Amino acid sequence: MLRQMDKKTTGVIAVIVIIVCIGYIAYDIITGRSDNKKTVINTNTATDIITNWEIVNELRFDEGTLKAVSSYDNILICGGDSFLVCLDKDYNRLWNINTDHPVNALTSYGDTIFAATNELIKLYDRSGNYLDEWGPYDQDAMITGISANRNYIAIADAANKLVFVLNKTGALKSIAGHPGNQFIIPSPYFDVALTVYDTLLIANTGNRHIEFRTIDGDFVRSIGEEGDSMKDFCGCCNPAHLALSPAGDIVTAEKGINRIKILHPSGRLLEPVAQESRFKASIPLDIAVGENGLIYGAYRGNSTLYTFQKVLFR
Repeated sequence: MLRQMDKKTTGVIAVIVIIVCIGYIAYDIITGRSDNKKTVINTNTATDIITNWEIVNELRFDEGTLKAVSSYDNILICGGDSFLVCLDKDYNRLWNINTDHPVNALTSYGDTIFAATNELIKLYDRSGNYLDEWGPYDQDAMITGISANRNYIAIADAANKLVFVLNKTGALKSIAGHPGNQFIIPSPYFDVALTVYDTLLIANTGNRHIEFRTIDGDFVRSIGEEGDSMKDFCGCCNPAHLALSPAGDIVTAEKGINRIKILHPSGRLLEPVAQESRFKASIPLDIAVGENGLIYGAYRGNSTLYTFQKVLFR
């Protein structure tokens, strides 16, 4: 008899629990609390942050899919499938050439433009004249990042998870990412930046941080942590792109939570730049920083170059 009463009591309690759960779910749906939670956790929209930056220009490219942008000495170089376009500071086209390979990444220094395809580095002068070709480095290569300074050119190969450092003749100086000191690159986003002091900044995307390495590839330190907050890097693999400002700060672009922000070399968040709903979460913007302080974002989602400018007074 006692056992039967225990069973009945247990059954009544179970029914009550189920009714309470159903009631809570119904209340949650009616009041919209579930949707609000999803918005905060998953989208982290622009209304959650304060930024003093705004888009001041949008330039559409009809030549093909825009993939990359580089800025140097008040000119812009834009590239994609399969073209290179040179613009002055007022977005006037100085020249436009077709390329026989899609351009994945761009950098420029002095009088030379370096355009990276999957396996090759193509060199052009500032008038768009072809100069030389370096590579192929590996038939399975996928070059996704390139940077140049006075002494070297660094290229990031996402397929082989290696960063190659070349001198100005194209000869190999060093390789970063050997076994035992490897990068974790889960997706085809892998970027590198060279400082004026020959320090390599490499986006180790699988670890959600930026590594500082010597020109010989030796690890020095890293900045960045995994997380959804503005100061952190989210998702499986970020930052997707990075660039250096004239002041030496680090500008990063992320996917997943599609945003652009500025970090101090110490890793401290300086300010957010953009988190726009118009950009698809899975398509980050390739970025470049001009000497004028403008930030340029090449968005392949609609082949448009966006210009971000800091607003001093509102």
